[in-house]
Amino acid sequence: MLQRALLLAFLAAIPVSAQSLPSETDRLGATGRLWVTVKYFHPYLAYRDLDWDQALVDALPKIRAANTIEEYQAAVRSMMHGLEDSISASSSAWQRLWIHHGLPPETGEAASPFYAAFLYKPGSESDEVSVPMGGFSVNVRLSEPAAGAGIPAPRSPRVYGDAYPSTELRILAAYKIWGVFHYFFAYRDLMDEDWDALLAQFLPRLIAAKDAQEYNLAIAEWLTHTADSLAVMESATISRYFGEARLGLRLRVVEKQAVITDVLDPEAVQAGVKTGDVVKTVDGETLVDRFKRFAQYVSASTLQRLRADVTKRVLNGPEGSSALLTLEDHAGKRKELTLKRSMRFADPIGAEGQDTVKLLRGGVGYADLRRLKRNEVDAMFEKFRYAPAIIFDMRGVPADDSFAAIAPRLTKEPDVPAAIVTGPIAVAPDLQRGSIASPSSSYFFLETIGNSELWKYQNKTVMLVDERTIGAGEQAGLLLEAANKTEFIGSPTGGANSVLTNFIVPGGIAISFSGQDIRHANGGKLQRLGLQPGVNAAPTLTGIRTGKDEVLEKALDYLLPKTPKVVPSRPKDLARPLIGL
Repeated sequence: MLQRALLLAFLAAIPVSAQSLPSETDRLGATGRLWVTVKYFHPYLAYRDLDWDQALVDALPKIRAANTIEEYQAAVRSMMHGLEDSISASSSAWQRLWIHHGLPPETGEAASPFYAAFLYKPGSESDEVSVPMGGFSVNVRLSEPAAGAGIPAPRSPRVYGDAYPSTELRILAAYKIWGVFHYFFAYRDLMDEDWDALLAQFLPRLIAAKDAQEYNLAIAEWLTHTADSLAVMESATISRYFGEARLGLRLRVVEKQAVITDVLDPEAVQAGVKTGDVVKTVDGETLVDRFKRFAQYVSASTLQRLRADVTKRVLNGPEGSSALLTLEDHAGKRKELTLKRSMRFADPIGAEGQDTVKLLRGGVGYADLRRLKRNEVDAMFEKFRYAPAIIFDMRGVPADDSFAAIAPRLTKEPDVPAAIVTGPIAVAPDLQRGSIASPSSSYFFLETIGNSELWKYQNKTVMLVDERTIGAGEQAGLLLEAANKTEFIGSPTGGANSVLTNFIVPGGIAISFSGQDIRHANGGKLQRLGLQPGVNAAPTLTGIRTGKDEVLEKALDYLLPKTPKVVPSRPKDLARPLIGL
């Protein structure tokens, strides 16, 4: 049977010899779009033993060095040659396309809602798309005959361990970063900038990077343009830049100053460091300058979360290193001291030594969701059965999904909607096909809180939140909000909630990002906004120095009436003492 067309046919409206050679920048941009199109949409990449990374690496020197359009065309043809592909008439009545329900994580995830699969559709003619290269085009197969084709098998990503990879591998990294976020980032519509234009901006920087640190920092800065606090890169190089070891001090930005809120290091206590001291310099660098230097490499959904994430890093350094600090004390006097950094100072959630579940003044229940485990939820409700209200402390991230067991105990209604979840489905490349431009697909579902047969708590509940509340912490807020209109008290949360996925690029770099768009049950936006408190409260410098939890106090004032109400009597067999603290 005669071939209908060769997949590798290079199409041009006029003879190639009459075309001018595109600039190197344009050639690299076109090559990146072609490489990504094949990587995520050509069905052969699903199951055949093809090293598509190596095909690019081998072709790039020739693509960059081309002096004529014929040389450029030949270099691109050499990259495509490994596919050994042609489109010919088929007797099969079905075609199959390789699609992606989000990006399956490339590392560290045993279970994930994201997967790649074949989509079958009737028809004997293969789908294809034309990728413009500048002077010619390359046709790429998007489907193949279903009959007799191979079965997809999980494919391990290629790992490149060299911290400072070759120029060709740095270009590959740029293509992969661009392609993954272009097709699989759930919040791309919320970005402030054109992602395609950012490839043209950062590709030359990755090429020009003179060492591993410069390469890593260019990628880190690029990721900040996603405006996603969950877009995080991990590598040995970036860890060294920010500092792997911490000081035994915990900071928060309070009244626009970096204030010590907890002293964890006994040596710091002996040196006279106190809660409420303000950090002014670190290793001779003002804290303002250090903050600005780090902030340009930290992706953040909101300004409040940027402050939190950078503040966690500003005291860091190499394991065992000494940090020279200048602190300002309660009286406004400055002092210098030296403290040792250590990996043993993890990032605990604070309030060590306090009870996870307790009764506060007025009999109000308090549960620290940063510590509460799911198997402790029923006992918590028994303790709070007669409490006039409950305060759920979510100023951080939860210990586990205890909130998913709490929400059903707050409503008598079944299957209450809690969140709207959407995500991208990559079915076809974002290229013109006939009259269709920029095709896109997505999935949608409504997440509900679970149901419980146990008794339901019917009194008022509030949740304490601030910039440390992010991800699962914000998910807890969505569920409690839906269950009984739990009131949020504090300050706006981090504004980044999603199911994460990840991928690997050369340089020993793993990049995580948001794979799902999660919103309030009424469709309201959470990403880049955060949960908005109905009652605003924030710590003050005076409050920290006097040991007050002003946000908790605000919640108690909100819940307890000015004049105490008479508590109805209850059967003696159910009576339990209320403990006032």
